[in-house]
Amino acid sequence: YGFPESHAASFALISYATSYLRRHFPAEFLCSILNAQPMGFYSPATLVQDGIRRGVVIRVVDVNRSMWDCTLEPLESGEFAERMGLRYVKGLGEAQGERIVDARSTGPFTDVRDSVGRTRLDDGSLTRLARAGAFESVGVDRRTALWQAKGAVALRADADSATVPLDFPEPEPDPLFAKLTALEEATWDYAAASHSPRRHPLEPLRKAMRKLGLPDARTVQNMPNGAMARFAGLVICRQRPGTAGGVVFMTLEDETGFVNVVLWKDVFDKFAVVAKTSSFLGVKGPVQSEQGVVHIVARQLWIPQVQEEVAAVRSRDFH
Repeated sequence: YGFPESHAASFALISYATSYLRRHFPAEFLCSILNAQPMGFYSPATLVQDGIRRGVVIRVVDVNRSMWDCTLEPLESGEFAERMGLRYVKGLGEAQGERIVDARSTGPFTDVRDSVGRTRLDDGSLTRLARAGAFESVGVDRRTALWQAKGAVALRADADSATVPLDFPEPEPDPLFAKLTALEEATWDYAAASHSPRRHPLEPLRKAMRKLGLPDARTVQNMPNGAMARFAGLVICRQRPGTAGGVVFMTLEDETGFVNVVLWKDVFDKFAVVAKTSSFLGVKGPVQSEQGVVHIVARQLWIPQVQEEVAAVRSRDFH
């Protein structure tokens, strides 16, 4: 008799404490939950975007400033910014992260070649760091960092294999690479770190999406009950509870927030392939808004056709 009541009390306390921390200490809350990954319901990308919308300053992975875990950095306002940890560079191991931290203990890296020489990281690790934008603090963009890292690794290999000291010529000027567009920056971020502290992947596409008649999530949240809505967002969650009679619930995200979608069984079956596989999804249906709870009851699903390719995101899906 007492078991369910004790569980309810425990979950109520956890919910209250979590909500309090998220509301009053957003940077500290975000830092702790990112360092506890993998866990929970939402992906790191969704947690980062939620933090940004709540005013948390998110700073990118940096070879001169990031520790292995995410850390807090003080702001002039007295609050804290969130520094993403080296753990969020995909494919970079903790041993490599510790090597970076140990190498800079004698002083910050001055350029890419300096970091290559002092960390002794392999080409793959350096490539991952460059793609993630971790060398921006030494004054180079990502494409230039990739170029310089490749060259420095080659020179290091030549020096290591030489039986006598080599007299290297002065390095030639780097080629001029095209600057990444806003959409390319987000795409590179997701490819390298599965999140973007710079911007949401759909933000650079907002103008094109408006031309297609697709509003943002904030606009949908303010639509009246019964209004017909067309919306497109990144799928961050798919749920199919066993007690829901085949009804599927989805959550779509854009740069302004979330839209919850309900798919009745016949609609889900009709659009099953798109519903189960597309990470960028369009939905059409009436808005149901009751007591502040808003969702779209889907009647149609499709893959939005925009001029640029949208970064692939991972969702938490039913099994």
